[in-house]
This record gives sequence, C-alpha cells and structure tokens, in this order.
Amino acid sequence: MTGPSILDTLADLAMCLTAAVVLVLTLVALYRSNLKRHPYTDCRRCQGTGERRSRLFAHSYGYCPDCTGTGRRTRLGVRLFNIR
Repeated sequence: MTGPSILDTLADLAMCLTAAVVLVLTLVALYRSNLKRHPYTDCRRCQGTGERRSRLFAHSYGYCPDCTGTGRRTRLGVRLFNIR
C-alpha cells in the first residue's frame, strides 16, 4: 500500500490555506465595517467625562488634553486603516 501522493498533500494544503485566507479577509472586512459604524471610544484618561481633576487641588479641574474635552477618542483601527 502506498500513502497519499505528494500532489494530494499539496492540494489539501492549498485548500486549507485558501480557506484561511478567505476567513481572514472576511474578518478584516467585518472589522472595517464595525470601525466605520463606531469610530470613537471613550477616552481612557478621563473615562469619557472630558475633564481631568487636579491631583494637588481637589476642587479644580480642566479639560482632558488627550480628547480635548470631548470625552471621545478615535479607535486604533480607525487610525491604522485611515477610515473616515
């Protein structure tokens, strides 16, 4: 008895790689569409409030320098894929 030929093995490998590439491209397309719908996230520094309290004086506060007082920042994928 002989085992599977090299051509059968290469065909199986090509099918698996094709399926993996199609899966990855589908996931990237879904991620891009999600970024298009929801491009912003809460600012991590101010927890989405837009203001930062002073560490020294508890009663004083100012606008968050990271989000310029909006409380929102663009997600990393939006900056990487340059989605508008």
